[in-house]
This record gives sequence, C-alpha cells and structure tokens, in this order.
Amino acid sequence: MEIKDAFRDRTAQVLYGSETGNSQEIAEELGRMLERLRFSTNVNELDSALPTSLSTYTLSIFAVSTTGQGDFPENSQRFWKSLLRKKLQPNYLAGVRFALVGLGDSSYPKFNWAARKFQKRLKQLGANEVFESCEADEQGEEGTDGAFITWLQRLRPQLLEQFCLPEGAQPIPDHVRLPSRWGLQYLAEKVPDEWYNGSVFETTTESFSEGTPDTDCRPIAGSVWATLKSNLRLTPTSHWQDVRLLTLVTDKSLPYFPGDSLAITPKNFVTDVFSLISLMQWEHVADRPISIAPTDPNADLSQYPSKPIQNPLPGSLLTLRSLLINHLDITAIPRRSFFAAIAQYTSDSFQKERLLEFANPEYLDDYYDYATRPRRSILEILQEFDTVKIPWQEAANVFPTIRARQFSIASGGALKAETHQNSTRFELLVAVVKYRTVIKQIRQGVCTRYLAALPEASTLNVVLKTEGRFQKKPTELRGSHILIGAGTGLAPLRALIYEKENLLKQGGSVGSTCLFFGCRSQDSDYFFKDTWKECNLKHDFRIFTAFSRDQREKVYVQDRLKQHAQLVFDKIHRGKATVIVCGSSGAMPKAVREALLHVLVQGGTGDGNGDGGAPGTREEAEAYLAGMERAGTFKQETW
Repeated sequence: MEIKDAFRDRTAQVLYGSETGNSQEIAEELGRMLERLRFSTNVNELDSALPTSLSTYTLSIFAVSTTGQGDFPENSQRFWKSLLRKKLQPNYLAGVRFALVGLGDSSYPKFNWAARKFQKRLKQLGANEVFESCEADEQGEEGTDGAFITWLQRLRPQLLEQFCLPEGAQPIPDHVRLPSRWGLQYLAEKVPDEWYNGSVFETTTESFSEGTPDTDCRPIAGSVWATLKSNLRLTPTSHWQDVRLLTLVTDKSLPYFPGDSLAITPKNFVTDVFSLISLMQWEHVADRPISIAPTDPNADLSQYPSKPIQNPLPGSLLTLRSLLINHLDITAIPRRSFFAAIAQYTSDSFQKERLLEFANPEYLDDYYDYATRPRRSILEILQEFDTVKIPWQEAANVFPTIRARQFSIASGGALKAETHQNSTRFELLVAVVKYRTVIKQIRQGVCTRYLAALPEASTLNVVLKTEGRFQKKPTELRGSHILIGAGTGLAPLRALIYEKENLLKQGGSVGSTCLFFGCRSQDSDYFFKDTWKECNLKHDFRIFTAFSRDQREKVYVQDRLKQHAQLVFDKIHRGKATVIVCGSSGAMPKAVREALLHVLVQGGTGDGNGDGGAPGTREEAEAYLAGMERAGTFKQETW
C-alpha cells in the first residue's frame, strides 16, 4: 500500500463553539497541527455536525467557549441539546475518541462551565478522552494562549504515539507551507470592459469612509437593518476617553430585555485598505471581479472545509478591495500562525528567520513582546517586514475574518419604543478604544473606531444577542436588585432600571433598586446623572457613587459596598435581592466579590451554613454566594 493511500482513513475533525471568534481561532490552529500529523482534517462549528458523525472520524477535537452565565455559544447550542436527549444510551458515543479545549474567563464564577459540562456528557455517553482537557483562561498572564500552547505541545507527541503514522511517513515540518483548500481566482464569467472604469465597483465594494453615511449590505446571519439616529459623545473633549451614546432604530418590532446585546461587525477604513494594496503591490488586481473557489476542482464539497468567507456581498461582483474592506481583518493583533504563514512569502533570510521565531512556541515571550503587549496590528507588521509579498490568491487564507463585537444595550422600558409603529429603538454606551502602547504608538479598537466615525443616517446590520439576558421572563424583574457597575458597565443596569420603571407604570409594584456606580470623575464620566434624580421620584431607588479620581485617596465601588455593609446585607439576606455585577473583567469583579463576602460575614450572625441561614464565617459566606449563583440571584456580565 502506498503511503498516500494509508492516510485516506486517517481522519480528524475539529469542532468549535465560539461567540467572539476565540475558539474558532484555537480550532483552526488545532486543524493545522492535525494536518501536519497527516490527518485529513475538517474544521467547522459544532452546530454544523451531528453527534452520530463523530464515530466516522479517527479523532475529534472540540474547542468550546463559555459565555453568559455558564452557557454554550450560540453556534453550539443545537449540538449540545442533541446530547441531552433522555433516550440516549450510555454507549451512544462508544468508539468516539476525543480531546477538548475549554476557553473561559476566571473572573466569572462559572469558569469554563460549558466545556466542563460538555466533557462530562461525552464521557457519560461512552466517548473516550485520549488526552486530558485544557482549560484556557483569558485572565492568564499570556491570555488563553499560555495554557493552550503548553497543552498543544504535550498533545502532539501523544497523538503520534496513539495514532501511529504508516511506516516511512513523517509529520509535515513546520517550515513547509500547508496546501490551501480555498483560493481567490479571477471570475470565470466574461465581464464587460466598461465595468473596469471603477464606477460599477464603487457601489458594490461598500467603501466605508469617515464622514459619509454608510449602508451595510453584507448578508450577516440573523441580522436586521438599523439606522443610526444619533452618535453623541458623552464625555468632554478634555477627558482622556471618548464615550459615545449611539441610538439605533429598526423598522420592525424586535423585543429585547435587560442584559441583551447587539453584535456589530465593523469594516476597515478605505485608507488602511489602500495602504495594504500598495504595500502588497496588488493595484493591478484590486478592482477586478474575483471569486472564492476550492483549490481542488474535483473535490467533494460535502466533505470539504467551509469557505474562509461565507457570505460575500449578494448580487454584486466580489473584488479584492471589497473583500479587504468588508470581510478580512487587516488591523487585528495577529496570532502566532500568521507569522508562520507570511514567512513563506519572503526571500529575505533574516526576515524569514525572525518571522518563524515569532511563530515558534519556544519563543513565546518574543512574540508577546513584539505583537501582543505593544498591540501591533497586521498592517503595521507587514509594513515593518516589507519584503513579504503575499500572493493575492492567498489573501482569504492569510488574513483572519472580521469578527462582530458585542455591546450591551443601555435602553429599556419606555426607551425601547420609537415614535412610529412597528419599530424598535436601541441605545448603546460605547467606550472608544484608543490608547498609547508601551512603544508610544497610538492604538484604536477596530469596531469602536468604526462606530465613532459613523455619521447619522448610516445603516448597520446588527444581530440581537440574548445569551446575557438577566431574566427569562419580564415579570422576574419585579424583585429587588443590587446593581454594581463601573464605567460603561452601567449600560445593561440602566436598561434594567428603565424596565422596572415601565413595569411600575403598567400597574403593580416593583422591588427596591440600589445602584453602586463607579467612574473616574463626577464631571467627566458620570453617565446619565440627571436620569437618577428622576428615578428616585418614581420607585424605591438609591444610588451610591464612587468617583475614584475626585479626591486624593481613590474610592471604588467595592469600598462603597463595605461602607454600606448593613444595608447591602439586609437587601441580600432579608430582602432576597438579586445582585448583578457589570463592567470590565479582571480586578473589578474579583474585588466586588471579596466585598460581598465581607458584607455577608459582617452582617451574618454565624448561625447559618450557606443553606439559607445568615453566614458568619468566610466559608459560610462563600457557600451562601455559591447558592445565590446556583439560584440565579448573583449574576455577572463583564468584558
């Protein structure tokens, strides 16, 4: 038997559940590793597969993120639910061999919850785990890469040991470029010569430029059109951060509730795309019609990996320029695999060697010092490694796709209704990401830069996300709440407060609301301060503020919680209030949790054991808070 024939039955699939794209990137790296080990590999989202298909592969590897309150990402929920059917026998997945990577954020109480549940269920149904699972933490010193890369280096030799290569075969070396499955090519159909004057493509490339209203015609799954009614800066121009209040209106009724968010997919700026085209010397092809096609014309597409770009603009001709503007992320901070990919396209030995070092796990610190810590973008890296010339046919394989970013909705109750019938209003509180790095370069967030530049009357494709919803039913909002937020973490809390006001107007009663809000200064980023005076008149509402920079000694929301420990304890223990924490992940939610434990210990009588009695010790307070998490009365939404 020839070696090539021996590989035919050596198959693997990598399935991912991803909300923001992190698990997908991990899955793609796993796919490349498996291909180098001579597995015929497919990488797809979980919901594209059936559990019964797992046994048809030699190996399955899963990359699963945890979102919301320990939930599965949207593109994995159908697969997960299919594993929960009661009629499934304990041997349902017998013969399935798998490995698992979980991605989570340890600032959340339910860290890596989805991956842990997934692993447990696979084993319950008879699947065999070939290697211990990886739990990657976004809060780690090196992000999710730290744990994942260490795990990947240990996984590789184990797979070679358990799934031996045929005699005489060797893994594909890291410096050898893997063959592309998809590529760009000139459109086969004849295009009239007069189309090349640029006028036709000007309307089909969706060229976004600052100051001009933009119309987003990209076919984004599950999206609705929303018109930007206002784009108002809330912070003074003297303040270090630009925070916007965006008002969007749809022409249809779209119910939403506190905790929901909108996902918005940005575009690249025309100037950045022009720079890349010039740098790569793609001017001759930039505006010619192209298509995305399999590199193997005889391939069975039903068994073929999915396209790198799923939905080019419908009813229009795709060009390289439109692809770069609308679909490919050229200003992202690249993963290590990007350096390995572009190293193949330079003949300069010094630059090639340096690029391969950045891709090598043994030089992980060098990669972080060069790319991650200073937040160097793909475009900047290509400008510095100027001998790299990527073939235009490979653009969709080399550059990552633009990912949607999620923003918590800040409107609720009466703010959701627009003046005309069958329309919906959304308000977003958006902090524009712009900062100076350790190498003194200014960096800007891809999506917030795009949103800040959008003028009124622009039309966006937005997707309503409900994974972070605070309550499953509107009536559950009638209880008491302790709301804790910092900065733009105020957005979903404001939505909840307005929702409670609306319920009060409709009749009946609502519980009390205590809002603990922290920001830098009362004069700079105390958002919606006039609103809270109105709320105080309508229902039992109190606000406690922490302006960290308005006095010599810094004061944060956790300090205010401790200062009002008896009130907070009474609301939680006697008033059965729901506690919701929102804001940046990392130090804030951990400090708030510690403050709540302090409150519970100080307010408790020591006669409880976490099962409903008042806690009096640290251990009892931990158990009490864990009980609140299980009951859904302690929630956290951080980013």
